[in-house]
Amino acid sequence: MNQAVNNVIEILEKEHNILKEILELCNSKTKFIVENNISALIEQSSIEKQKAEEINKLEDLRQGSIAKISKEKSVEISSLDDLVELCEGEQKQKLIDMKNSISKVINEIKRVNDLNLRLIQSSLEYIDFMTNLISSYFTDDTTYQKDGQNKITKKNLFDVKL
Repeated sequence: MNQAVNNVIEILEKEHNILKEILELCNSKTKFIVENNISALIEQSSIEKQKAEEINKLEDLRQGSIAKISKEKSVEISSLDDLVELCEGEQKQKLIDMKNSISKVINEIKRVNDLNLRLIQSSLEYIDFMTNLISSYFTDDTTYQKDGQNKITKKNLFDVKL
């Protein structure tokens, strides 16, 4: 079991490192959103997708190792907490530390992604506002006079009330 647990710890360390890379990508995406650098944003997103695929592969390996431990111990292990309960000493502490570190990085990724979402929503609202402003400039302002004739008034872009 010791070697299988060590495999799980190694996999968790690799996942942790990849998650830190994803966090860096998310932070750089924030910068690119603010700068309106769409091509760099797309590039960062594709790299982030590759990193997520790497994590999925590591997750499969981790699940296999946990299944092996579960079979050896004849105990169902459905979470990392279950595995922690089976371990002792240094391995137990390493698992707890990795779990806490991974949780912190995941929470930070969530926070940065929420910020990015708000920035994108703000940009979309601004684009929608400007589109409405410009499109209202080009609409006809036709009014009918007492004699039944149309009177077309031309608007200046700066005469539009907001």
